[in-house]
Amino acid sequence: MAKHADVLVIGAGPAGIATAIAASLKGLRVSVLDYRKPPIQKSCGEGLLPAAVTSLQNLGIHLNSREGFPFRGIRFSDEEFSASARITKGTGYGVRRAELHRILVERACQVGVAFHWGIRVTGFDARGAQAGGVYFPCRWLVGADGQNSTVGKWANLSSRPPRTARFGFSRHYAVVPWTDLVEVHWGPGCQIFLTPTGSDEICIALLSHDPQLRIDRALAYFPEVAERLKSSRPLTAELGGVTSLGRARSVVSGHVALVGDASFTVDGITGQGLSLAFQHAILLAEALAHEDLHSYEIAHGEISRAPWRMTRLLLLMDRSAWLRRKVLRLFAGNPALFSKVMSAHMAEAAQESLKATEVLGLGWQVLRA
Repeated sequence: MAKHADVLVIGAGPAGIATAIAASLKGLRVSVLDYRKPPIQKSCGEGLLPAAVTSLQNLGIHLNSREGFPFRGIRFSDEEFSASARITKGTGYGVRRAELHRILVERACQVGVAFHWGIRVTGFDARGAQAGGVYFPCRWLVGADGQNSTVGKWANLSSRPPRTARFGFSRHYAVVPWTDLVEVHWGPGCQIFLTPTGSDEICIALLSHDPQLRIDRALAYFPEVAERLKSSRPLTAELGGVTSLGRARSVVSGHVALVGDASFTVDGITGQGLSLAFQHAILLAEALAHEDLHSYEIAHGEISRAPWRMTRLLLLMDRSAWLRRKVLRLFAGNPALFSKVMSAHMAEAAQESLKATEVLGLGWQVLRA
């Protein structure tokens, strides 16, 4: 039997490790289990919005230009229109996913988190988990093991079937960034994201409904991007994954809680996945320290509401070329409006996000565009 932990986290992705760090900073003893071994890779756009950067700072992690590339805003464009918005509060960072994982693990070890790598969980009960032939007793069990969470299924918190699922692929290229913006290029049924992740590299991420579409073929839809990359070389292999919009039926049950994608997942088109995961992690640690998971359930719902609305809006743009052209025409002709929408989208606090009435107002302006 392993040592008793106050908190046992299943899953050592960013959400799980952030939860472990935050709980340790509250004075709780934390153990983390994962069947994988670091570095843990994942297909990802690799852009950290200001809210994510602020959350990392609250965990004692201060990013710098040696670990990533600071970006100052976002640009949406298609074959006709383009709109840019600058970040007004804080700074975003493009950071390779493997590098982010290394930073999180290093910080977790500094604050006393115990990691158990390469062991698979085989069972749960009310007092802990069985993994790798060892029983890990705990007071609180946290599922940070993705949208198909084993913890969620065992605790009857399983995610609802996702509203929509798409396919994502990413790869790094050796090219000097030509902008300090994250660029989102809209094409027929797909988007390409360009995120600077270093002084001499960018991350290209592709999202589409077609599981067979890869970056090289998709570039034919984006001649501007293809021209930028024509003399560059890939630095990494192309990684793939699934992205979707979905949420668990509930995020707590007794002494069990879900965090990150196990609790709520937004399509990668929003770029908000890690921001939400880190915010959820900090809220959960606060609730664990006060032995009040109900407060986490309430706060989780509050900060997830606006990203849910924004994701649905962006997915509507993905499905309808007519709507996408309308929206991008409106934003291109009204830069102040685009800046307001993006500022709300990247807000560090839920109260700064677009309210439902503002979303309806935006919809009316789109129809008139």
